[in-house]
Amino acid sequence: MELARRVRYAIGINVKVKGEANTCWATEKQEMDERGQYRDETQTVTAHEEYFATKYYLVGSASGGEIEIQSGEHKFPFTCTLPTNLPSSFESDFGHVRYTVKATLDRPWKFDQDVKSPFTVITPLDLNREPRAAESVQQEMSKTFCCLCCGTPPLTVNFSLPVRGYVPGQSMPIKINVENLSNVVVNTVKLVLCKIVTFRATTPHMDTKKEEIVVTEISKGPVEAGGTTDYEQHLDIPPLPPSNLANCGIIDLEYNLKVEACVEGWYHRNLSANTLIFVGTIPLAIYHIPSAPPAEMDGDSAKPLEAGFVMPPTNTALPPLPESHLYPNLPPPSFEESSHGARNLRDRGESEYVYGLANHFAPKYPVYNFAPPQ
Repeated sequence: MELARRVRYAIGINVKVKGEANTCWATEKQEMDERGQYRDETQTVTAHEEYFATKYYLVGSASGGEIEIQSGEHKFPFTCTLPTNLPSSFESDFGHVRYTVKATLDRPWKFDQDVKSPFTVITPLDLNREPRAAESVQQEMSKTFCCLCCGTPPLTVNFSLPVRGYVPGQSMPIKINVENLSNVVVNTVKLVLCKIVTFRATTPHMDTKKEEIVVTEISKGPVEAGGTTDYEQHLDIPPLPPSNLANCGIIDLEYNLKVEACVEGWYHRNLSANTLIFVGTIPLAIYHIPSAPPAEMDGDSAKPLEAGFVMPPTNTALPPLPESHLYPNLPPPSFEESSHGARNLRDRGESEYVYGLANHFAPKYPVYNFAPPQ
């Protein structure tokens, strides 16, 4: 920490660690003016949750006198115990769950010097404790097309999954059966993993906003009129926050698999269906645990961790995820950046001269290196 490069006197150096969630977006509504005419007005709606805020001095104190800090580089180790039941870090265009640490050189009669850095917190989601995660999926969708006032024979698409629950790094095997008895060509069958986020606002009034984000997709086709086909495709799960954002009251998160048969002709509607998917941090023990050498763990690492842990700064010397000792053949995960990062790290009213605000930040989530099936 090089806050004292040109400063010799200060009240002290303090650190503030906090966790919070915020939502914010613009809405349009019609207002009647004094002439009785309606006009569109834009209003910003917001919501805020604070999970904790801890501030203390590493050097000096707020009530003490000035202290002398020699020019140069100084290191001040510190620790902060996080509360339990924190929601996982999450970043999106209309809201976030964010954890930051901010160090301040408190200078008398001068502007303070600040440096700020975000960090990732992950609340584990053990898929073995979510009963629906182990459910298999078998779904059928069908439709007919009008042709000269007569209905064609149906287009039927069946798809299946062995389970609903997956972790980043895992591949989702989707079996597809298409029976196209109609006279309409199916150009492609799309398989799309979607992140469905619901944001809530409380100020100046209650409001909600739902955002559907395509995480990853693959497609295959065509299927000619009168044709049938059977195949299996795999969707790889990228680094993602776990489902639900438990313990956050203003942002909800879930994942859906969308299967869509895109048909030829603008006058025909596509055939599509959604099914719920769970993204966790601990994989299902009953499904696709690869064969690998047992991970080395000492006595401490074999103990379950409390819910809510902080991602280490690098991918070296990673601690095991909670209850990972139940899966001795599964190598520990790495931590990889999400594709969606923070657009701005500045808090409302915060000076633009805080060091670190311009740095890119994206939360890092556990990603498993699954061996390919034999």
